[in-house]
Amino acid sequence: MDASTAASPKRDAEMKTYYSVQCFSDANEHGRSVVNLTQDYFQIDKGRFQSTLQQIDLDGIHAFHERTNCDIVQCGGVLPSAVVLAWTVPAHSLDASDRNNGSHVHSGFKRGGGDWMYRVAGGMEVSGITMSAAEFDRLVEPLGFATKRNASRHIKFMHDSHAFSVLRLGIDELKNHVEHLDREQVRAMLRKQLLDAIFCALQEAEVAGRPNLTRQTYNDIVKRSQDLVLGNPEDPPSVLDLCTELRVCRRTLQTSFTHIMGMSPSSYLRKIRLGSVRRLLRSIPASQMTISEAAARWGFFHLGSFSNDYRQFFGELPSQTLRFGAGH
Repeated sequence: MDASTAASPKRDAEMKTYYSVQCFSDANEHGRSVVNLTQDYFQIDKGRFQSTLQQIDLDGIHAFHERTNCDIVQCGGVLPSAVVLAWTVPAHSLDASDRNNGSHVHSGFKRGGGDWMYRVAGGMEVSGITMSAAEFDRLVEPLGFATKRNASRHIKFMHDSHAFSVLRLGIDELKNHVEHLDREQVRAMLRKQLLDAIFCALQEAEVAGRPNLTRQTYNDIVKRSQDLVLGNPEDPPSVLDLCTELRVCRRTLQTSFTHIMGMSPSSYLRKIRLGSVRRLLRSIPASQMTISEAAARWGFFHLGSFSNDYRQFFGELPSQTLRFGAGH
């Protein structure tokens, strides 16, 4: 969706500060337009150059998605205070042989000061995220991801990796929220979800062994996680938030919830949030809080998917839940 579809000139102007779609007929103009990167693109294919560049700003985290019709060589670097994680994938869905062979995606992580030169074939799509190096270091420190200051390294995301699929879908999902990006709460929630997907994919790619823990430790991790979720009704923590706050890696958190709750931490968090919305609906009259307001308080901004999840979980639509003060 193009930002020009906004409902009003004022909102359109606000939205364009968070989302843009640009089309280029010159490779170098394209390369120099990606936020937080200093790049030169060189076209090495015959033909008229055409490309698109989509960028989304989530208050300091920049997601980009680009596609060119010609083979190009990308030469560039990262701004000193930033890091970048980027990958290339075919424009069309991966075929069965790629998935079955477990082939990896061409991807990399680089810090400010690092440079690169990559050849990207025409028709390939490049996606990536740039963010503050200080924020990256703060979040990655308790998670055990083996990164070093000033490091530039290749990362092998597997085609059939669940975490990498979630990350790719997360980038795509951002485009579905364009018309709501002028709302700070929406940006904050999307930011959390994207950060969670980033570090999940990085940690899955790391494949580091972790020590076994006792059931009591697992139980303590789950209990502390629950306290954090219920203690933040206006800002429900993501899985990454829990890992950072509890200073445990995602694998340990996952194992704890599997052993104690029989489900993943993300499933647990979602059910807690759905249950919290239901409690609001049951405890506050409809005249004082609408369903959409109750849902938004717990991070659900799209009523369609929220209502479907709510119905699957509770066996009724939120509109069918008996509100406080209504007759039985």
